[in-house]
Amino acid sequence: MNKFINKYKPWLLVALVIVVAGGVWLATKSDNTTTKTSVNKELQDKCKTEVNDDTFCKFVGSFGNAGDYKVSVNSTAPEGTSVLELANDSQGNSSMVAKQNGQEQANIIVFSSTTYSKDYSDGKWFKYSSSDSSKPTTLDLKKEFAKGDFKGDNGQKLEYKKITTEKCGKLSCYKYQIVDPQKTSQEGFIWFDTKDYLLRRVTVKEGTTNADMSLSYSSVSISAPSPTKDDPSADSLSQ
Repeated sequence: MNKFINKYKPWLLVALVIVVAGGVWLATKSDNTTTKTSVNKELQDKCKTEVNDDTFCKFVGSFGNAGDYKVSVNSTAPEGTSVLELANDSQGNSSMVAKQNGQEQANIIVFSSTTYSKDYSDGKWFKYSSSDSSKPTTLDLKKEFAKGDFKGDNGQKLEYKKITTEKCGKLSCYKYQIVDPQKTSQEGFIWFDTKDYLLRRVTVKEGTTNADMSLSYSSVSISAPSPTKDDPSADSLSQ
């Protein structure tokens, strides 16, 4: 399980488009929902020290304080298609389902600091304690985003270029391009709406790989799965 997650995470980090610390790219797709959210002033001010763009930094502050959210990432490449579904609630609970070529490969839930991963051989859930270093992990994009220094993987300065304002669903959105001077073969655009300053769409292309990610800010309900069983041995994890 851990080997699969460790393999899948780099794909996600490369496929997304707002670069933050560690090379994480955050992306969302257009939808018609709107959500009132307060502004993360600390994150917004941090953005202003690195990015000379008040509009972009207002978006940064708004997403930094977003509550419940769901994400679906779709990627196409010569070797096939991948889908990653994430959900995070405001209490810190999360879930992640990964699929490759239509086949579910991993299903992980973190609830009340306890991690569960599905064993497809019997349908039961391995249960890990919060201190178990072997437990698999989900990905909280908002937390990763908050760690960001608005630079690239090697500390290089990124360019956040406002392209235009255009329709995205029923909303009007700002369209930005994120330019990384060390990733000239990668092209990515983001859209965030002019009302709530929340991400609505991102497209990413690198060579023959295309990634698209959708995000909704609707209520998220996460609970502990059942039936459960003790977490696997270290030997099982290494296989």
